[in-house]
Amino acid sequence: MPLALQAKLLRVLESGRYRPLGASEERCADLRLVAATHQPLREHIRTQQFRADLYYRLGQFPLNLPPLAERRDDIAQLAQSFINDFCLREEREEVGITPAALRLLKQRDYPGNVRELKNLIDYACAMTPQGADIDAYVLPGEQEVESSRASTPQGNSMAFTLPNDIDDLRQALRDVETAIIRQRLRHFGGNRAQAAASLGLPKRTLAHKCQLLELDTK
Repeated sequence: MPLALQAKLLRVLESGRYRPLGASEERCADLRLVAATHQPLREHIRTQQFRADLYYRLGQFPLNLPPLAERRDDIAQLAQSFINDFCLREEREEVGITPAALRLLKQRDYPGNVRELKNLIDYACAMTPQGADIDAYVLPGEQEVESSRASTPQGNSMAFTLPNDIDDLRQALRDVETAIIRQRLRHFGGNRAQAAASLGLPKRTLAHKCQLLELDTK
């Protein structure tokens, strides 16, 4: 905010009066102001880029909010809130999120802070089939690759060769999911409880996926 505009804002806060653009008379302002910034205002005061009197007028009840990377315990609650918002906005049925996906979300650095988390959730919701829960593989980025490798049972690693002619991303993701689930079920001799645990899924979610993907687990 330019210094001249800072002075005008300070006057409104001090006097409670303002004159709209083009008006000839002042009006009264009954308001409560909430201000937020990521700028180092104390440093700007020293360099005369921000008025000290406005700073102390605004700073009656300061709140410092750490970046998301420093409060990872909030990620699960924020993610669920963004999921609910997406479902309401897009008129979708309820969507859950797997423990594996949550673990992956908590491992990210979040240079984009909470907005980055919201964008990740919106993307994951859009890429998750109806009736399924958000899983780690639908989250964009490189970390989910490392996570999936770490969760693969030793001696049963999987490698995927991605074709260059993918023209249906949703179907391609379903094909990958099908291959992973089928391989894991074979590894555990068809035991869905063990396969679900190794993938970080509730057993009911794995059963639903098998039905949805029409998996033959033999």
